[in-house]
Parts: sequence; C-alpha cells; structure tokens
Amino acid sequence: MPARQAVSQVDVQHVKQMVLGRLYGRVALPELVGLDDPFSAVYTLLKQTVSSNEGNSALVLGPRGSGKSAIIDRCLDLLKRQHGATSSAKYYVVRLNGFVHTNDRLALRDIARQLLITQDLEHILIGSFADAFTYILNLLRSNFEESGAVPPVVFVLEEFDLLAQHPKQSLLYTLFDIAQSHQTPIAVIGLTARIDVMDLLEKRVKSRFSHRQIYVRSVQTLEQFKRIAQIALQINTDHNVSAEYASEFNQKVDQLLASDSVVSYMEHLFDFGKDVRQLLQTLASSISQLSVASPFPQLAPLTACMEREMQSAKLQILANISVLELCLIIAMKSLVQLGSTKYNFEMVYDEYKTFMSRHMMAVAAGGAMKIYKKPVALKAFETLIELEIVRPLSSVEGGAAFGRNDLLAGTAAGNRVPKEYRMVQLMLEPGQVMELAADRPDIPAVIRRWAQQ
Repeated sequence: MPARQAVSQVDVQHVKQMVLGRLYGRVALPELVGLDDPFSAVYTLLKQTVSSNEGNSALVLGPRGSGKSAIIDRCLDLLKRQHGATSSAKYYVVRLNGFVHTNDRLALRDIARQLLITQDLEHILIGSFADAFTYILNLLRSNFEESGAVPPVVFVLEEFDLLAQHPKQSLLYTLFDIAQSHQTPIAVIGLTARIDVMDLLEKRVKSRFSHRQIYVRSVQTLEQFKRIAQIALQINTDHNVSAEYASEFNQKVDQLLASDSVVSYMEHLFDFGKDVRQLLQTLASSISQLSVASPFPQLAPLTACMEREMQSAKLQILANISVLELCLIIAMKSLVQLGSTKYNFEMVYDEYKTFMSRHMMAVAAGGAMKIYKKPVALKAFETLIELEIVRPLSSVEGGAAFGRNDLLAGTAAGNRVPKEYRMVQLMLEPGQVMELAADRPDIPAVIRRWAQQ
C-alpha cells in the first residue's frame, strides 16, 4: 500500500479556519437540518419583497440555538446569488440587534450607515423617528435617480423583544407602518426566543403588523442532532483542498463521531437540552489541534473537553473544600434520607458528631478523623452558605423574606436570631454527594462509606 502523501500547511490551515468558523457560528453550515418548513416560509416572504417589491413583516419564534439566524442567513445568501448580480434586482439588508441598539437614536444611525448614507444626520435626529426615517429613505431614493424608486430593504431585527422595550416603540411602529403602506418595498423580520412577544407590542404597533408568525423548533431527533455535527465537520474538494486530504479527513470525522464516548456525549446533550451550539463548540476542541504533524481530528482532546463539560459546576466549586465541610454535607444528606426536609446547623452538627463518635477508634489509631468543636464547624457551615451550596428556606416572617445575608448575620425581620437555629436546605442531590466523596482520595475510607449509605 503506497504511503500517504504529506498534507500541505496551506490545506491544513484552510480546513482549520473554515471548520472552526462553522463551529463558532461565523460561517453558515452548508446544509440546514430539520428546518425546511420555516426556511421555505421565510424565503418566500423575502423573495416577494426582493423580486416583486412587496412590503412584508413577520416574526420568527423559537428557542435559542434552534436555527433562527441560520435560516435568515441562508435565505439572504440564496437571494444574493439569485438576484445580487443584476442592478435591477439590487436590494439592501439592514441588521439591528436589541442588545446593541438600545434606543431609537442608535438604531437610526446604524440604519443610515448600513444604507450607505454619508450625510450628517444631526439636524434630523431632533425630530420624530418617522420623519428622520423618511428623510433617510429619500436620500436613498436620490441615489437611484433613473428609476426614482427606493430599492427593496430587508430589516432583520435580532432580539426583537428588546427592541419592543424602546419608548413608544417608535422604531417598530415606523417599520411596520411603511411595510404595510406598500409605498416602499421593505421586509421586516423579527427574531426572538420569547413566545409571548406579541403581548409586549402596543396596540398601534399590532395594528400595523401582519401578525405572520413563523415557528422554529429545536432539533427533533437524535439522528438530526448527529447529522448537524457531521455537516459542520466534513469538507469537500470545493473548499480548495486536495481530494485525497478531503476524503481521508471525512473518514476520520465519521470515525470520531462513531466512537462510543462521542455518541454518549451527544445523547446526553440531546436528552438534556438539544443545545446544538454547545455540541459544535465542544467539537471545536479537536479541530483547534489540527497541524501538519496531526492533520486529522483526534479523539483525545475531544474526550478531555467532553469530560470537562460533563462535570457539574457545583462539584467543581466543591473540589477543594475541607474534610470538615464535606462531612457537614454528608450529614445533611443523611438527614434528608432520614426524612428531614428542613434542618439547621444544630441538627447537622449533632448528626456529624454522632457519626464521628462511633468511629473514635480511628482517631485513637492515628487516623485522619477528628471531631471538630462546634465553633469551628459553624465557620465551615458558613463557608458552605457563602458558596450557595446551602441556602435558607424560603420563609417570610413579619413581611420580610429571609436570604443568605440574613442567615450569615443571624437576623430575621429585624430581630436577632441565632444562626445555629435557622432552617436551611442542601442544594446537592444525593448522587452528587456520593460522587463528590468518591473523587476525594484524601478522605478516610469510613467517611467515603458514610457518603455511599
């Protein structure tokens, strides 16, 4: 069998940059999976605006990471390839984001910038938003003196629900009003994860909106979830890389995605939340290691990243707590198993002391076990409260709710209350406590067995 030719530095860097761009959302995936219906609806709407000069408006609703922005980008890319080459079909795209454009003035400035309006707008910003926007459209119209008509404009409003919080909702009212009037061909597409976004709109804004809503669902099947990962990683010869490298790269990708650990991780992500973005960003750990010496994705860096992702954030916080603090956590777990739904420090310390007293022989034999006095244990208990692993129960006395600061200070409703008697709750599951104890090689075996009970 002939030896494989060395992969060039140019090919490796090109593939690395392209695939990482997909995984981090900078480059659109070459295929949309499970989004045919919403894609068709959005594309038809935008095509009517670009090709037939129709005014349209719609809301695209769906959970974060479900593919709303990917649908818009794919539609605009397809329209650009179909109509962008001819001057008669020229159109503009304006993107606004509720996180960035926090008021109408900022939005208006960015609209002018994206429409290539270079004139100074300071003198019109003091007027109403509608007047200022009309002035911008007239400036745009003046750039097309032959036809005298404004070219189609597609407005993509990311985080639409935040834009709805602007005073008087002037931006949304003006855009919907112009889209409805049919005098200027614009399409207004709002993207949001809030299913109740219509309740945020003022009555006058609703009267101008088409009430067209397009729903995007999260990935429906595990096969689709895995297919997205495959599409994001695979390459072809159209990407200016050698056919031999592309073929072997795709084979390595298939082997990587078929490994037991990766399959198990994808099943866990799908069952937990169907978060496509988390899956793709985890896969980036393998692609980021590509080099001439190692031109294909490897399992080792991906496995290490998956293990970090699978770890509980709470357990990472508790990785370095003291043995005493761990014993107090195990004591609270024991109280829960005995049927106590609420407990205080006195109860926890009594459970801890009872267990430790049964094993004084370990202390006499020079073991690592030791019964700490109550003030020391109370300080360790307060550390768990500060870490928010232990929290006060939601209760109200005298019209004031208890919080973490009240518990640490020993106050409640203005009265001095001993901290030892405030009821609390452990924010860990029994399985997490068992896992925490099992991962600590520095604790005595008897304490580890206590955690497993």
